[in-house]
Amino acid sequence: MRWIVVLLAALLLVTTTTHAAPTRQKPIALKKGLPKADGLGMLVIVTNFPGNDKRGKAIKAYAKARGAKVVKFKKSDVASARTALRRAGAEFVAFAVLPETVDTEFHYAVLELCRDLDADPMPDFHFGYLTARDGPDLTRLLAAIEDRAARSADEPQAKIIALTGDGKQLLPLDYVLHFGHGQAWRVDNGMTGEQVGKLYLPRAPVVWSGACFNGVLSRSWHKSARQLIWLTPTTVDPKYLMTLNWIHAGISGYLAALEGDRGEMAVAEWEYFRSKACALGEAIGYQYRLAFTSVYADFTTFPRHVPGSKQRKSFYDVMLRGMVSRILISDPSLRPMDKPLDEPVHAVDVGYDAEAKRIEIVADVLRFSNGAHVNCLPKKAGYFDRRCYVRVAVPPDVPAKFDDVTVEARNGSEVVAITRHHLRHEVWGGRRYLNLQIEAPAGQIKKGTQVRWRLPVR
Repeated sequence: MRWIVVLLAALLLVTTTTHAAPTRQKPIALKKGLPKADGLGMLVIVTNFPGNDKRGKAIKAYAKARGAKVVKFKKSDVASARTALRRAGAEFVAFAVLPETVDTEFHYAVLELCRDLDADPMPDFHFGYLTARDGPDLTRLLAAIEDRAARSADEPQAKIIALTGDGKQLLPLDYVLHFGHGQAWRVDNGMTGEQVGKLYLPRAPVVWSGACFNGVLSRSWHKSARQLIWLTPTTVDPKYLMTLNWIHAGISGYLAALEGDRGEMAVAEWEYFRSKACALGEAIGYQYRLAFTSVYADFTTFPRHVPGSKQRKSFYDVMLRGMVSRILISDPSLRPMDKPLDEPVHAVDVGYDAEAKRIEIVADVLRFSNGAHVNCLPKKAGYFDRRCYVRVAVPPDVPAKFDDVTVEARNGSEVVAITRHHLRHEVWGGRRYLNLQIEAPAGQIKKGTQVRWRLPVR
């Protein structure tokens, strides 16, 4: 029997590492890009809740209030929603599921669905999960989301805290970021899930966790983190889980990792949200865009966690799992803040010289921090270089085809040593975008750095 399991695992590894997604073998086309132009701002709810389930009824009422289309799927076959999602072309998708539905494998399937609806290699919608351990808690979460959307504080209280003590430091806050070594049921040397669940958070805050495994909703492979093979996942009692206890306490949004991650990943989302005042789906979507911009050009899909199969332990693979295992629990279309708390990280100018047939993008680094500039997918093992990442819309009058790109970076007269650079094309809302990134050794990209990309067009 064991040889059959080994054979199946080997076949799975082959199919997930050698075959590109069919949609990305086709030319990128504006008319077929997702989300559609008329899908911007639209929410679709994808669910496997039975209609007579209390949680299903709560989702149905929420969808009606939000004017959201509901798409059904059965059991864990979330890929069956592909056709309906392509047809809708929505910017935001909420997956309303039981917490035991969501583990790393299910999340990978959702992330691949999100990436493979059109021909470009970038995400095709922003998404989050609507889930809770029971009907009353899901109703509480949906009410907190509606409350957060309706109430805009003139001076929102956002703070980085230590998740320790009795949690009273959380009560006056609208937006929270914490760090710490973590487990599915606690922050080490900090609060446990049970302690969080005893809180009542009247301001319906959005919480970012920089602690490992704090996003686990049911099953986790984390006990095999130091093993060479994937072991059978462990199911954690819902009453102990950090995620479900945060929902019970009254949050409106939660961003955390299903696996081991690094604090810089949470900081990247936190800083992007603070500087953009964006929808929560866009904040977590920023994490996925960073990952898909940095992965190798021939990257196809994620190797599944098959018990008994080899666990890839390279620094690159561990960091990639950390980035893409971060999830949002909330309505991804929730835009809880009216205006940014921080100035932009970059000033970006996009120009098109029709005579020279060249598009030129210039990015100036206005401020420097770990979250915005630490590259979590470096080329060298155990070494964190720095990045400058920008996403720009291509001017409508620029011809569709681009030739090779050249890039340079300077600190005044000093040339920055670029170790790698990436260009990823994307269609979003009927427009073309470029995701551009350079990487450089630590200390080279800083406040005042200017990066210049030149792309001949034809």
